[in-house]
Amino acid sequence: MANLGMKGDVYVARFRYAGQEYKKSLRTKDRAAAEAALHEVESVLHRLARGWLAVPLGTDPGDFIASGGMRRETSVRTRQQIPTVREATDQYLENLGHLAASNRSTITTHLRNLHRSPGTRADAAIDRVTYTMLESFIQERLRDRSRTTVRKERQTAIDFFGWAVSRDYLQTSPAAALPDVKAEGGLPPFRTVAEIEAAIRRGGLSHEAELSLWDCLYLSPSEIADIISVVRKNARHEVSYLAHAVPAYTGIRRGELLRLQWVDIDFEHSTLIARSRKQSRQVSESKRRIDLHAELTLILREWRAKRPKGQFVLCDDDSIDALTPSTANSRFWQPLRGTRWCLNSRKNSFKIGFHTYRHSFASNLASRSVDQRIIDGWMGHQTEAMRERYRHLYPRDRQSAMQTFSLLTPTEQVAGA
Repeated sequence: MANLGMKGDVYVARFRYAGQEYKKSLRTKDRAAAEAALHEVESVLHRLARGWLAVPLGTDPGDFIASGGMRRETSVRTRQQIPTVREATDQYLENLGHLAASNRSTITTHLRNLHRSPGTRADAAIDRVTYTMLESFIQERLRDRSRTTVRKERQTAIDFFGWAVSRDYLQTSPAAALPDVKAEGGLPPFRTVAEIEAAIRRGGLSHEAELSLWDCLYLSPSEIADIISVVRKNARHEVSYLAHAVPAYTGIRRGELLRLQWVDIDFEHSTLIARSRKQSRQVSESKRRIDLHAELTLILREWRAKRPKGQFVLCDDDSIDALTPSTANSRFWQPLRGTRWCLNSRKNSFKIGFHTYRHSFASNLASRSVDQRIIDGWMGHQTEAMRERYRHLYPRDRQSAMQTFSLLTPTEQVAGA
């Protein structure tokens, strides 16, 4: 993020911000002091990247960062200069261009939920929001949403009001002391359609709880084949078929699917490269290579023959541009409306999403005893928590391992036989 250099016998900090490179003197010849100052520079860069801090208007970004975020214009704002919660939200979101689109969308949703709360309504001046109002908002959300979701909304509120302090809209953040929301235990294991429907039939679940169960769905190969058949029959746009087939055969994420280009597909060696971006920064990409299934190879070859122009694999009719996330969602769900896989068409509520194919890809490989290292390589960024969600699909292997020893005496073993 930043590194030390020398100019004469004085240490300097080299760093980049907003696409520009800076080299600023740390005004010291002492190595230890220079390293401490560099740590402050890196801290400021991190806070700027997260949206917790902003370079004040009229201040040189390099000087501001090199000073540890201390060099700024000070001013007393009049009541007319204090923005409303909505106005401050709009400004805050404009400062999040460095984040991935999916992350910005999540933060936008969190702040819109905050606007709907009576105590933190969008048209109120931001400096009128109090700790008590935010605490009430958190408690209100806990009655309707999972603790994991509210935990994320709490962090968004902390980041947002911390940014407001950095802009001198507030003296202190009303969200800084919000109590932690302890997340739920480990994520539930993936379940079949039959298991989820049986749980719902027993009753006693809220609508949100039922949706959470469908988020844990994994599909068998025969169910996936049935869905893809339905999509081919009902789709108004040809690209809908690819939107289902590619993630079903590869387990790639929606963002990776939308970024997929023909140059990423190597038909000669039967591989596909999935490119993903970190949520915290758009520039950094990670890549992983996935073997192509023979059936997907045929599908892709036929699709390319129909579309001789353009770089992106998924393009809408009569276009060579990549699909947007909203268009991809529309093309994905349209063929499923009115089928057994749709929960509520008006609310765009379905039993499956792009992530369902990812769950199913890993789960079906696990159930066929594919080496975990191969699954990890194809899935990318696998965590132990994620592996645990489909580990119950190894029952045959687990039972075989359990039967490899006996605690009975030889006589008892013969009698038991």
